[in-house]
Amino acid sequence: MDYISYVFWIFLGIALLFYYVVCKEQRWKVLLVFSLLFYMAAGIRFLPYLLASTASVWIGAILVHRRRKAGKKAGLLLTGLLFLNLGALFWLKWGGIGYSVLNRLFSLDLAWRVILPLGVSFFIFQNTSYLIDVYLKKTEPEKNFWRFCLFASYFPYISSGPINRFGQLAPQLFEPAEASADRFYRGGLRILWGLLKKLVLADRAAIYVNEVFGEYYMYRGLFLVLAVILFTLQLYMDFSGCMDIAIGISQLFGIDLPENFRAPFSAGSTAEFWRRWHVTLTSWFRDYIYIPLGGSRKGRLRRSANILIVFLICGVWHGAGITFLIWGMLNGLYQVVGYLTFDFRQRVCRRLGCVPGSFGDRMRKGIITFFLGEIAWLFFRAEGWREALYMLKRSVTGWNPWILTDGSLFQAGLSGFDFVILAVGALLVGWVSREGEKEDLHRKFIKQSAVFQYLTIVAGVVILFVYGIYGPGFDSSGFIYYNF
Repeated sequence: MDYISYVFWIFLGIALLFYYVVCKEQRWKVLLVFSLLFYMAAGIRFLPYLLASTASVWIGAILVHRRRKAGKKAGLLLTGLLFLNLGALFWLKWGGIGYSVLNRLFSLDLAWRVILPLGVSFFIFQNTSYLIDVYLKKTEPEKNFWRFCLFASYFPYISSGPINRFGQLAPQLFEPAEASADRFYRGGLRILWGLLKKLVLADRAAIYVNEVFGEYYMYRGLFLVLAVILFTLQLYMDFSGCMDIAIGISQLFGIDLPENFRAPFSAGSTAEFWRRWHVTLTSWFRDYIYIPLGGSRKGRLRRSANILIVFLICGVWHGAGITFLIWGMLNGLYQVVGYLTFDFRQRVCRRLGCVPGSFGDRMRKGIITFFLGEIAWLFFRAEGWREALYMLKRSVTGWNPWILTDGSLFQAGLSGFDFVILAVGALLVGWVSREGEKEDLHRKFIKQSAVFQYLTIVAGVVILFVYGIYGPGFDSSGFIYYNF
């Protein structure tokens, strides 16, 4: 049961009904029940993973707090708990590759039968951040297990994030805001926006991406370049659309989740891109890995090493396979090289007459950042590193710009009209993202006339149902980050 199914919307309607019928003090229990039901709907066999991680962290945090309060050292206990949870995550993700290596080295026939639980990467990172915050005395330990279990399992973010901090979210979960027409309106608009990004843009781009990446040896040149660009578009629309829906659903319950995207493709460097992309994951790595390693406080070499370590771990977190490691290391190398060559590049730009902060300067930085990012995303999407290198080579050596005019471009699953929808949609989403950084677009929208608001919403619903991409039974594909 995911966000794009009729069953889920019925489930959500029932949850809202129960939520607002009971008294305010009991509402968190309604959220807990429906969160566990949502998780069990994905597979009841996954529930022990969630409960085991949650219970170990809940008990561990209380023990850590008691030792700290008594003036005793708790570092060893904290290390053991982190090793238990993060080690379990690593084993679940990379154990299959470990078995494959053992089979090859020793001619064994070991079988890997573990299925990755829904949202395991997200709830383990959330739980460990809580544990560390208790150790650092940034938050008090929660004494009620079931209240902490709600934080770990809250259904709008359990599958794909955003990654939350207990100290920031707990007051909203256990002392929710009162229902209001504005909150429901804001939440409904955010959900519609997310559905449009997912069904009209992401799933449309996926048709071309799946075709070209699936049969990559049949394509070359511009086919491959467009496939990587459209994958970037697909991933952004899919993931940010998922976040829009999660944030919108939470607003219906009177709970505000943190933003996870801040116009990432307006970034002028890879470092800035990662401050705008998957914000809650980036901040998690910054606060719990980069800064404890020393951050930027111990010299250029140490800072560079810390950045590489963080992005290596980021690649490991995203999935098992050499391609994810390469993707992570490329993003780390981009930042290290950018940092180490900053002064040299500034001197070159001054000699060439570049004007810092000008439109041309921002465009140059944006294009370079996007180009470097596309190379990394190629490895992220490819089935293997050999396939990625082959596609990279064929995209340069097999140049074929005539496909834009002879109609052959439309043989990969999308029509000219589909490309127009993607282009217009990408420009619209980009504009909304940029404007959203400057002002509250919802507040601006509700200041418009009722007729304008009504027509805009009706247009959005019509576009969703007419131009959305649906499979058999009016179903859609799942969100990409459900796999992480």
